[in-house]
Amino acid sequence: MSLLENGYDSFAESLAYVERAATDPTRWKFAVLNLVHAVELLLKQRLLNEHELLIWQDVDRPGKLTVGLERAIPRLLSARVGIDAADKQAIETAIRWRNKITHYEVDLIAEEVRENYLLIFEFLDKFHGAHFAGSLSDHIPDEHVQTAMDLAESFRREFIVFRGREMHRKWARRLVAAQRVQVLVLDGVEVPRTPWGQEKWWDADYMEGRGPADFCRDCAAALGEQHGPGCVLEECPNCGGQLITCECDWDDSDYWALWGDEYDDENEPLDGEPSVDEAANTNG
Repeated sequence: MSLLENGYDSFAESLAYVERAATDPTRWKFAVLNLVHAVELLLKQRLLNEHELLIWQDVDRPGKLTVGLERAIPRLLSARVGIDAADKQAIETAIRWRNKITHYEVDLIAEEVRENYLLIFEFLDKFHGAHFAGSLSDHIPDEHVQTAMDLAESFRREFIVFRGREMHRKWARRLVAAQRVQVLVLDGVEVPRTPWGQEKWWDADYMEGRGPADFCRDCAAALGEQHGPGCVLEECPNCGGQLITCECDWDDSDYWALWGDEYDDENEPLDGEPSVDEAANTNG
């Protein structure tokens, strides 16, 4: 069985887990893992189509280890295979969520997993259409076709382009709301949050003088803005570690409410975006 055929099998298995997740939300993690595996296999097949040596981690020692997702992006770019910013974002999302699920980095919220699944799903469909013959839908077992169609429709309805990148409407709104929370509270003492670009690690020797990009690659916060809730790059202002995983015992505040479903202002437009009702009317 070829890499591509294996990829189709993993994709079909992923759709099966999406269907099971309707009654058992814990199945979302298996849906994501199978989807990411499908992405990895299709990227390897595309490298193989370019040259048989490109799928090996060390091109001078073929036959040992194949490239993983982490090395797929620079390898594809080196081979001049078209990878745009949205593609890079989706692949990085796939890596991040595979690692979260595999290593239990954070407690998984089913809706958050689903939203990221949609982003990876859209990339896989787009990448297949650009680099392989036929449509990805041609390789979906009949019993899963409706699920795939529903996912594609959900992506079109729920995702927007915000600051030049595709993201869920909810993520963008929570980033905007996060700007209203400038401090966290520890034992009753207010501690200013660390905006994007002002993290201490930029001064570390290993950064070799490199500076932050205009926008955070995880949450899209602009330089000087506060990170969005749950951003993996937000620095804890108390211990200096990763805020999302640190063990500092912060007091309750509006900021933590943004991490879950407590905040979900669907009627607040973003940068001229139509309201949900207006968008629904436009889409028919």
